[in-house]
Amino acid sequence: MQLDAVSFVVVDTETTGSGPDDRIIELAAVRVRGGRLVDRFATLINPGRSVPPFITRLTGITTAMLLGRPTADEVLPDFLDFLGDGVLVAHNLAFDRKMLEAELRRINLPWPGNPALCTLRLARRLLPGLPAKGLDGLIRFYQIPVENRHRALGDAEATAHVLLRLLDEARRQYGIDTLEALLTFQQQRYPQYKKASPLVRLRETLLPRLPAAPGVYLFRDEQGRLLYVGKARNLQARVRQHLTAVEAHPPRLRQMVSEVRQIEWHVTATELEALLEESRVIKQHQPRYNRLQRRYRTRPFLRLALHETPPALSLASVLLDDGAEYYGPLPGRRQGRRALEALQEIFELPRQNAHLVLTGRCPLAEGGGCADACAEGEADVAACVRRLLRGQSTRPLARLEAQMRAAAARLEFEAAARYRDQLRLLTRLLARPLLADASVLEREAVVLVREAPDRLACCLVQAGCPVAVRALPFPPDRGDIDVLVAWVREHLAVERPPALYHHAETDAMQLLAHWMQCHRGRLRLLRRHPEEPVSSFCRRLRHGLRHLIPDRIKPDASGASEGGA
Repeated sequence: MQLDAVSFVVVDTETTGSGPDDRIIELAAVRVRGGRLVDRFATLINPGRSVPPFITRLTGITTAMLLGRPTADEVLPDFLDFLGDGVLVAHNLAFDRKMLEAELRRINLPWPGNPALCTLRLARRLLPGLPAKGLDGLIRFYQIPVENRHRALGDAEATAHVLLRLLDEARRQYGIDTLEALLTFQQQRYPQYKKASPLVRLRETLLPRLPAAPGVYLFRDEQGRLLYVGKARNLQARVRQHLTAVEAHPPRLRQMVSEVRQIEWHVTATELEALLEESRVIKQHQPRYNRLQRRYRTRPFLRLALHETPPALSLASVLLDDGAEYYGPLPGRRQGRRALEALQEIFELPRQNAHLVLTGRCPLAEGGGCADACAEGEADVAACVRRLLRGQSTRPLARLEAQMRAAAARLEFEAAARYRDQLRLLTRLLARPLLADASVLEREAVVLVREAPDRLACCLVQAGCPVAVRALPFPPDRGDIDVLVAWVREHLAVERPPALYHHAETDAMQLLAHWMQCHRGRLRLLRRHPEEPVSSFCRRLRHGLRHLIPDRIKPDASGASEGGA
């Protein structure tokens, strides 16, 4: 009989213990047919005795919960009717069968002659390199969401999902597609990897299963303790780098790989999601071999307060809706302090405590070395600093370069190195996408990045922070564009509380800025103007998406025009 036509009945029991005189206190079964869970059976059973405390701690079932419940002689006939001619399935079938046989003997009912299948036996044959083949290990390996673990129905449903995954493995590895072949296969000897190293087992059994997709991977040791969390654009390629050519790894990585016994992974739609998920998991679990991102770092902003008297430029740890302009986030406080020193050097700004005072005329105006606006008479130093921070003029950096060359010519190499480092820092910072700027607290934007030849990543940014991410196929068709525009419209319609910029939020902003910088050559940023209607912004978004693929998607035949991107 073909497996898709077979009715599998997955059973789980909770008992007072495992001895010959112990009784069943809960029985559940799930019917699986055609790759779906189609029916369920579950009931508590009054065993006629108290429930031991350790069983209550494990399952949450108390003696009081069983008072007034049906006894086994009332429940088992209904269970046999539910079983019918289905294949009886359990994880570690021998235990559940022993308990059910004992209850049937007590009420003088024979054991049904249904075919029986053990998912533990299947796992041993299909996943020989997996160290933990118990139900917990398989749930972790297949990333199966479970509710009510150690309750009969919850465990039966989890086992049913494990069964479906193992059936797929049997088809893929051995071409098994009939019940008869599957029952024979579970009795065969399974390969013993006793002589093979754990690394060989991981290479042979897990590497082929890893997808070539972005995501997060987790390395665990023999006890299931988390060793390392990483993110990848291509999970299979990245994990293969860890597990091959180990001799060339640094000593710390060699030690880590020697301890790895289990690998888990979580596929994400985009690389940005993988970045955010990696950071969150590392900070939550503190894996021993992760050195970076273990704690939230202070990500400061440059605060330009033009409304104050006198105008000032300083570092700020958080953003406030205080009328100032914020630029960042910056990688760290040290980089922020060095950036202030470099700006002080360029514009010859006086310092007042931790602030740079922006008063007077721009010192670069005389030689026209700042911007065209200076030559036209707008030589206020505060305006010149603002133009530099907003990327409207980078010519002031030439002054640092000139000072560096002059110091080198005078053989003042320490001063020249200082100018060089300041120039590199400002060039790098100003090249980064500055997510926070003058209108960050009311600004919304959509970032479009072609992460891969066939994938377009879309990130919705509100108040500088990523709030939602999704992926589209590239090139997207008209239906894909409609779905994305509807998704953006739905998110923009949600009333959000005022933005808070604590460590988690600024960390997400920093990761978003890093992702945008890595893909700056394949990036399109569409900002929503203040007070712009959502409908107008969505029209501009649709127009921008069409411009990504002008040969594939044309405007509607009606000739309706779209707003500019």
